[in-house]
Amino acid sequence: MDTARVKILALFCALVTALMAFYYIQQNEAEKPVAVTVVKAAYNIPAGTRITSDMLSTSQTTDSELLMNAARDAAEVVGKFADVEIYAGEQVLLNRVVDQGSSAVNSFSYKVPAGMRTVTISISDTSSVAGLLQVGDHVDILSTYSREIPGENGASSSESVTKYIAENIEIAALDRSIVRQTEESETGETSSSQEVAYTTVTMFVSPELAQAIVWDSQNGSVVLTLRSPGETGNPEHTEFTAKSMDEM
Repeated sequence: MDTARVKILALFCALVTALMAFYYIQQNEAEKPVAVTVVKAAYNIPAGTRITSDMLSTSQTTDSELLMNAARDAAEVVGKFADVEIYAGEQVLLNRVVDQGSSAVNSFSYKVPAGMRTVTISISDTSSVAGLLQVGDHVDILSTYSREIPGENGASSSESVTKYIAENIEIAALDRSIVRQTEESETGETSSSQEVAYTTVTMFVSPELAQAIVWDSQNGSVVLTLRSPGETGNPEHTEFTAKSMDEM
């Protein structure tokens, strides 16, 4: 074999070796994990909670550990609501957060202000401003009940008392029912009609006031008075009895 052929063969072998080495290096590089940014919950986020930036943290993970639909930027989820509870340290998945209009956060409970409760009582036209109440109106609540008055020699009597038990209370919801009425004309013919009447009212109140309203509705009678939208002050009121009527 002449020298030229040996050189050509050696060059060919060197080229093949270089290509194989290059391929091996490329394979190893491709198999190395790639660092990516992922959004995680900084602490437990209950279902229905509006997500704020302080509830989130970002950290580095590898592409092999990145879950499908995981948020890569906090801006993708801030302002949305947790559809299910998201646990601390868990990757925040885009399919587990929803917009405000979603049915997952459309429950009435999410409309209750923090620290407040709802209480529902039965009402009639005479106890609820002749059916003129609307959701969002504010009312004062009066209660009338009977109390014992100690007398001489152990005898006692009772008197009716009316007093304000709450002021500037927001109407949260009104339940309606259809009332059917039958009327008879002078000629003896009967006709029927129907109208919508309120049967219950739900209000936003403090936990303590909820107790008072339940007690008064069970042990006396409760009446709602409608307030002017522009009125925010609450003047002082004293309880009213039959004696108060004589003093007027």
